[in-house]
Order: sequence, then C-alpha cells, then structure tokens
Amino acid sequence: MHGHRQGGPMAWNHLLFYRWIAFNLVGAALLLVFSVQGLVGPVFNSDSSRLTYVIAALFVYGMVLCGYRVWKTSREIDAVKQGGRGKLRDFIDLSAHTDRESVKEAFEIKLLARIAFVKYIATSLVTLGLLGTVIGFILVLTQVPANAVGDSSQVGKLVAVLTNGMGVALYTTLVGAVTNLWLNANYTMLRTGVINLIAAILESAEPEAAA
Repeated sequence: MHGHRQGGPMAWNHLLFYRWIAFNLVGAALLLVFSVQGLVGPVFNSDSSRLTYVIAALFVYGMVLCGYRVWKTSREIDAVKQGGRGKLRDFIDLSAHTDRESVKEAFEIKLLARIAFVKYIATSLVTLGLLGTVIGFILVLTQVPANAVGDSSQVGKLVAVLTNGMGVALYTTLVGAVTNLWLNANYTMLRTGVINLIAAILESAEPEAAA
C-alpha cells in the first residue's frame, strides 16, 4: 500500500496546472492568429477613450492571479493525495477539537473565498465594457454640432464623430465580453480544482479520523 502511494502521485502531479496552461495556450494561439490577420490592432486603435487598454490590463492581472491560485491549488491537491500535511493536517487537527461539520463548512468557505476575487475581476471586465458603450454614445451626443443635421458641409465631421463614438462603444463592449468569457472559463477551472481539493481533503481525512 505504501509503495502505491510513492508511485501513484506521478499520475496526478500538477494535473490541474497543466490543464490550465493547455487551455490558455489554445486561447493565446487563437489571439495570435487574429492579430496576424490584422483584427486585433484596430480594436485598440479605434478606441479614443483607451478603456480597452484598461480592460486588457485588468484581464492580464486577473489571469496572473488566477494562474497563481491554480498553481497553489494544484500543489495542495498533490500534497493531500500523497499523504502530505498542509490543508489535510489542518483539517484533521481542527476536527479533533471542533464539530466536524462546522470545520468542513469553514474550510469550504475559506478555500472558495480565496478565489472569489478572480470572479469579481471577470465581472468587472464586462461592466467596464458596458461602461465603454455608454461613453461612446456620450461622445457622439456631445460632439455632434447642433447645426450638423441638414448641413452638407458638416457631413464629414458628423461621420468622424459617429465613427469615433461607435468605435469606443462597440470595441470596448467586445473586449469586455471576450475577456470576461476567457477569465470566467479560467475561474470555472480554478473553482473545480478547489472543489476537488475539498473532496480530496474530506476523503483522505476519513481513515485518519476513524483511526
């Protein structure tokens, strides 16, 4: 039995982290293809508000934070399945002095709370995208000259204002929606990992508690 524990962990070592890397490599490859096709540059260049850059920067921060949590969770899952101390030992020690169900609920809340900020960032991305939509329409309404309607000499300026405002409105919404979906997919993967960690802790703690 002991020999199985020594040889088995290679089957799951950092599996969650490798899945996360593989998923985001596919996403990065698709982004690179779109960039080579000239579809990414105009999205940022047409946004005079520069809100797309803010959304992109927040997305990168969220991805880094998510990646760190995925790495930590992956290591903790490995440690539990290899019979290490870490979260498993913390759970068993607390269960010895407190009601087991209360400890279980507290552990679930604590572990899920550690990743809640990633979800908040993902939600903020789409909110910023919608904010860009509002800003775009405000730019159109405030920059259109009062005498532009019906004045053929103002057509060029009117088109420029509409192009600028709609560029801000549409592109910020697009960037916010895409980054929200991407980071949400990462959050779902991370949350699944945390739930698996909780399940592994409870499963591994049963024999020790019985002993």
